[in-house]
Amino acid sequence: MKDYGILIIRIFLGIVFLYFGVSQILYPEKWIDFLPEFLTNIIPNINDIFKSRIILLNGLFDCLIGLFFMVGFWLKFVSILAFLHLVGIFTFSLGFTPSGMRDLGLAGASLSLFFLGNDRFSLNHLLNK
Repeated sequence: MKDYGILIIRIFLGIVFLYFGVSQILYPEKWIDFLPEFLTNIIPNINDIFKSRIILLNGLFDCLIGLFFMVGFWLKFVSILAFLHLVGIFTFSLGFTPSGMRDLGLAGASLSLFFLGNDRFSLNHLLNK
């Protein structure tokens, strides 16, 4: 039963990361306002084109995390990356808002995958047979 629980967490986290990643790639202008203030303060005169490129890179990163979660590849490494990424978003961008609390919950689910490890349906498990 544990394997099914891990599979469910992996698939649904993967869907969430893919959704947000694809959205950032297709509509980067809708995400510009979510860039943390410290980033825009560090780089003086940052323009919207550069901001859009940051959003595109983040979208690609989210898509990779989503795909790796869904297939169960490098699960421990990806789960820690996802956890740190989401905690960073919570800390530096969203804070104690409804979206921030959602991301904090997703961060917890990502961290749980680090401790739970691979399930028998993951690509890592199949490659290590």
